[in-house]
Amino acid sequence: MNKRRDLSVEEKLDVLKKYDELPKMSQQQAACKLNVSQSLLGRMLKIRQEIENASLENVNSNRKRKRVGNEEEVEEAFKQWFTKVGEKDIRVTGPLLLQKAEDLEKKMGKEDFVATEGWFYRWEKRENISFVKPH
Repeated sequence: MNKRRDLSVEEKLDVLKKYDELPKMSQQQAACKLNVSQSLLGRMLKIRQEIENASLENVNSNRKRKRVGNEEEVEEAFKQWFTKVGEKDIRVTGPLLLQKAEDLEKKMGKEDFVATEGWFYRWEKRENISFVKPH
């Protein structure tokens, strides 16, 4: 067993499911059977609800860490706008998306935020969004 082992959300859910199926035993014994450290198992049990919520949301299950952008408020407002636009089946392009992000930033009074293509790419990955060309 490696000293440090990062598990994805999917792997964590699998470990928690197997833990529930085990007969009553100490965390240390369960950790040995599940091939994880006792501290990792204890931490996963402590934040079990967050792990389960992450699996229910549209979160990339292969991610091992939850990363957030520098301007969480702007990103959350942008995500809400993006969801509304998606529900209406409105096609939007890259420049329009970046402009909308900057407009939201100005409305919120965040003068240091700049919506770049790099920011947008990272936002897409954090939110598990992919664009496909329409046929």
